[in-house]
Amino acid sequence: MIGFDIGSFYTKIGSFDKKNTKLNNMIIERTPHNCIENGYIKDINLLFQFLNEILKKNFLKEKKLFFCVSSTDIIIREIIMPMMKDDELKSALKYEIDQYIPNSDEYIIDYKQIDNDEDSKKTKVMIVAAPKNMISEYVKLTDMLKMRIEVIDVYSNCIYKSVNKLCKLKGSVSIVNIGAAYTDITLLNEGKYAFSRIVQFGGNDITEIIANMYNIDFSSAEEYKRTKPFLIDDEQYSDLKEHVKEHLNSKLNEISRIFDFFESSYHKSLNGIQLIGGTSKLIGLGKYIENYFKVPVITYDSDDYVYFLPVLGSLIRGE
Repeated sequence: MIGFDIGSFYTKIGSFDKKNTKLNNMIIERTPHNCIENGYIKDINLLFQFLNEILKKNFLKEKKLFFCVSSTDIIIREIIMPMMKDDELKSALKYEIDQYIPNSDEYIIDYKQIDNDEDSKKTKVMIVAAPKNMISEYVKLTDMLKMRIEVIDVYSNCIYKSVNKLCKLKGSVSIVNIGAAYTDITLLNEGKYAFSRIVQFGGNDITEIIANMYNIDFSSAEEYKRTKPFLIDDEQYSDLKEHVKEHLNSKLNEISRIFDFFESSYHKSLNGIQLIGGTSKLIGLGKYIENYFKVPVITYDSDDYVYFLPVLGSLIRGE
């Protein structure tokens, strides 16, 4: 069993140990340029060559692939339905899907019950719709690798399962996964999945600001971003800090509206934010976000948390 998280900047791969309890043989490599865009495979031949080399070196005996994907084109909806048997729910959802998923024939659609309220006899259902032309490329890639695809899961569900396995979170918590191009936001209420959203913001935004300001190439700007404390040093980096703050604040304002929706829906204030993803390692970012939202922010040094929660979640089944 191999879990894949193929991002636009990094590809993360891991497999379960023999007891299926934790990840081992974790690999993180730079994704070839322009192979992945918003969850879509753009250059399947180059991606095949890249992954095939990794698999031959590290996962010779494995044949089952589990993918986690994120895209603004994947539709995720949470709806409330009366409690009923599984076969009845499946039939009832057929009539609901067209209301929530426009042009539903262009999507592969699945659902999952995420909460039951015995008092009201209601159940909360997550409906996920992924474009067929996106999923078909992952199936084709798996065939090229001569392996068998077991699961394609979405980021928010993978992160929820990972966090649930590693620690039972209390209160209202947001897991904010800041990648290179997009930020996935997963809201949990008393350890249960609430909802998720994607914001078009990532580390590449900041890299481009640095590249334009100092007239340097993207690679040099990326290195600068990762090593300089421009978010906390007001003197040496004052001009850069102001440019980054302006863009960052506009995106945090967008995230704030997501948090406001959560608080109005659940009548609870957010207790904490956990930052993961490569951009979460930016010097001073956690403190900056904490000051912005006035909510405790946790960041991690361990790559297991920073990069591999979606991979772990893709391998967890039955939750």
